[in-house]
Amino acid sequence: MRVDVFGATDIGRKRAFNEDRFLVAETPAAVALGEGPVLLLAVADGIGGHAGGDVASAMAMDTLKARVFERLPSPWDPLTAPAVLVSAFNAANEAVYVHARDTDHLTGMGTTLVAALIAGSRVFVANVGDSRLYHIRGGIASQITLDHSWAAEQRRVSSMSDKDISRSPFRNMVTRSIGFAETLEVDTFTMDLKAGEGLLLCTDGLYGPLKEKDILKAFRKRRTAQDVCRKLIRAAVKAGSRDNITAVAARTS
Repeated sequence: MRVDVFGATDIGRKRAFNEDRFLVAETPAAVALGEGPVLLLAVADGIGGHAGGDVASAMAMDTLKARVFERLPSPWDPLTAPAVLVSAFNAANEAVYVHARDTDHLTGMGTTLVAALIAGSRVFVANVGDSRLYHIRGGIASQITLDHSWAAEQRRVSSMSDKDISRSPFRNMVTRSIGFAETLEVDTFTMDLKAGEGLLLCTDGLYGPLKEKDILKAFRKRRTAQDVCRKLIRAAVKAGSRDNITAVAARTS
């Protein structure tokens, strides 16, 4: 199965600088049976503004890549993938937390982080925060990750109406992030990926102003992952996104 991958980010129209980061990389570990390299995809959305959101997202991404490349076994063993991702997320959390603790002007910085390892027909996903991974299959865009945000948690327990949530001063609060605390809880997911399907990793600057039908339209009408990313970023800007906008798309054939 061939996987076409592309990532892109845009500062958007409302922000002075870009706190988002993305990663598209091939790991040195080989998939069993000679199916090719393992792909590592990730998206991060920095938290903290002038307090270093861009620093946090960059540190998290660099640490993630280094730790995954270091820990993945060769030959490839799929049983290790979730643990490798969790270990890398914890390493990123420690790096950001310690740097924020020891640097006065960076106190309070953090970042969301969503990552996927694509190994043959299997995808291993890890997530902290409210950046998302979607699986595009059979005309449906399924959100695989759960948002770690105050608003999403209220919706999951049905404790408040959407109207009340939208009025709350906590509506934009992320409840779990890289660098916020010494310890970290990481969500992991495992899924199958078949030819003719797709993946989208993105920040809330992209999915916030768009609907799932917009994501499906981009995958249906665009031939390459690069086309998908650029179409979705343009659509988010046109829809009035007030944040940085980042996407990593994968298409299989």
